[in-house]
Amino acid sequence: MSSPQQGIFQEGSNQFYHLEYRIDRSVPGETIRSVLKQALSSSSSDVQLVCAFGRWLWDQLQPGWAPADLQDFQTLKGVDDFCIPSTQRDLLIWLHGTSHDENLETVLKIQELMGEVAELELDLPGFTYRDSRDLTGFIDGTANPKEDQRQLAALIPAGLPGAGGSYVLTQKWVHNLKAFHQLSEQQQERVIGRTKKDSIELEGDAMPANSHVSRTDVKVDGKAMKIYRRSAPYGTATENGLYFLSFACEIERFSVQLERMFGTSGDGLHDALIHYSRPVTSAYWFAPSAGDLQALLED
Repeated sequence: MSSPQQGIFQEGSNQFYHLEYRIDRSVPGETIRSVLKQALSSSSSDVQLVCAFGRWLWDQLQPGWAPADLQDFQTLKGVDDFCIPSTQRDLLIWLHGTSHDENLETVLKIQELMGEVAELELDLPGFTYRDSRDLTGFIDGTANPKEDQRQLAALIPAGLPGAGGSYVLTQKWVHNLKAFHQLSEQQQERVIGRTKKDSIELEGDAMPANSHVSRTDVKVDGKAMKIYRRSAPYGTATENGLYFLSFACEIERFSVQLERMFGTSGDGLHDALIHYSRPVTSAYWFAPSAGDLQALLED
């Protein structure tokens, strides 16, 4: 299998930066490729950088082939007034490391270049909160696959177009922490499906059918819909939440989980968490293997 972009699986970072661009449609593909090549060469050795493409930009720069499932994210209207909006953009650049200074210096270099051909529509730093917790106070990513299972969940298998690359889902979620923190700790645990202190999954009658764990830990025809999460909290005095960033070997794994969360899977249930957090952006991307990315830039 082709090697994935190194930053996808490089763990240990505590500072993150997320950039989503919409490309100027009047700019020739050759110019976009040249600028992008320079931008992706801007990071220092202390910063991990991952690049992913929306369907439109991939088709512009690599019209000869595309991974089979690559598509634009479509707005999902859930139960009641719950909704996942589509904010499909063209280019995702994700940076991470152990220094916000280094991240920001790289971001400024990238923006100076990309600003010539694209509009920056999402500009969001993130960080590790305490011992890898979400701002709700619960540990995030407890069920992430470990070691070699990460690659099996995240990477397109050998023999398929895009092998060694990954489908990506990004979403910016805005929390209502005031409402969530008005719940007792036991009520919060029933929303999430895990204990708050040590992230132990609830069992038996203690586990609600509409908990976040119950709605997202799912099998289809005996196959676990595992994904590899690299999400990061973000926050200011007036807005806080989670930038959900995840990688999968097939887009179905994302869509199944989202449909179960928002009550469109046909079983009459939805995720209790969406009463306390809402997505305001959503996009699908393709993060090509390191070799396929290099080939695209050199074409």
